[in-house]
Amino acid sequence: MSPYHILAYLAIAYYLGLYSVHMLHLALGYQAALRWKKLGYLEEAHRLSRSEMVPPLTLATDLDSMGEDAVSWVDHVLSQRFPEMEILAVFQGDPDEKAEELIETYFLRRVDRVYRCVLEAPHPREVYQSDDRRLSLVRTGEAPRGASLNLALNLARYPLFAVAGQGTRLEDDALLCMVRPFMEGEVRTLALMGVELPLEMEDENLLPPRRITRFALMESLRVQLGYMAGAPYLGGPVTSYSSLTIYRKKDLLRAGGFKPDLQDMGAEMDMNLRLHRVMREKKRPYRFVFLPQLVARRPFPRRWRDHFRETRAQRRGISTALHCERDMLFRARYGSLGLLELPVYWLFVNLAPVVGFVAYAVSILFFALGKIGWPVLAAFLASSMVYPALVGAGAVVAARRELGILKGQGVLLYGYAFMTQIWFRQLTNLATLLIRAAGKERA
Repeated sequence: MSPYHILAYLAIAYYLGLYSVHMLHLALGYQAALRWKKLGYLEEAHRLSRSEMVPPLTLATDLDSMGEDAVSWVDHVLSQRFPEMEILAVFQGDPDEKAEELIETYFLRRVDRVYRCVLEAPHPREVYQSDDRRLSLVRTGEAPRGASLNLALNLARYPLFAVAGQGTRLEDDALLCMVRPFMEGEVRTLALMGVELPLEMEDENLLPPRRITRFALMESLRVQLGYMAGAPYLGGPVTSYSSLTIYRKKDLLRAGGFKPDLQDMGAEMDMNLRLHRVMREKKRPYRFVFLPQLVARRPFPRRWRDHFRETRAQRRGISTALHCERDMLFRARYGSLGLLELPVYWLFVNLAPVVGFVAYAVSILFFALGKIGWPVLAAFLASSMVYPALVGAGAVVAARRELGILKGQGVLLYGYAFMTQIWFRQLTNLATLLIRAAGKERA
């Protein structure tokens, strides 16, 4: 066997290993969906809405994340059937038109908020609060995402702490469905996320109108149901981001809060790893929960530029989180997470654009030079395109059967699932690699 064949077979083995891991997570995620469905979380929402046992919750966000109509966003959240909650909205600079509208609509009064400064965070310059204390508007100076979240943690009055991302719109009774795992005492729940869909999907049985949004949805379903739903059963997820995540405030404080100098997704991705670290060092049983139920909608990319920008932000967040917690790598103290999952995550996720580009370049070049034949090239294309397409189609099956969405699309739906894995991911990885190289040149 020539060295050219060995390198080509290594590329095939890489993709077979990568998507076998995804297939395993998808199978576990499907089992998880069946389990959560049997537990009947949606059916219990009415009972929980009247229960005094439901722990109160603080929902933190920033003013820009509310979208153009901040009043409508707040109205929608406050209309949730939840026994006791508050919204903490942080904004920077002087009050703008959006902040003034909230102040006037909800009759917010400027107050001197007394709180315990536990975490490193900027001091609030002004705090506006409603009479029922369900809405607080906090003005700060320029501060990274991590510092703003720490300020919200310092100000939070309740034991559960939820973080809402850009443009997140909650589904009805989403918070009631998500709060129940925190009420179960066998294993401590550290963080909880759920399925998110595009805002553009007016009907859950119709695909979004734009093609780029459809492809982004197919890729998102593969990640959510092909990794996130099954990862908790293997001790994960390593790191992740969701437009709506609920934590215990006590756990966040025990982990030292969010890193104050981290921006955007990196702060929350890093927090997941830090929570892993704390619980494994204390040798306490815990779990992360991904609820295979629709809990929120968010803006999905509507243009290629938006998609590349979002992908770049996700990659940057993953790289930041892994770099910050790199001392967990190959450490027996952190069990399978440090010895297996983190190294595999580094290879299969963080380095995927580079490894994928090299694998394609080498395989195509060797075939063009006549060093490998059609059978080897066909095996490579099957492992790198057809196999992941099967994973994508499996995620769609799970979404249709267990989530009850995307029904009635027929061949069109599976066509998008296949095409997303055959060329959309490859183009995204290539664009990510080129953007990263361009960024290094400017630096």
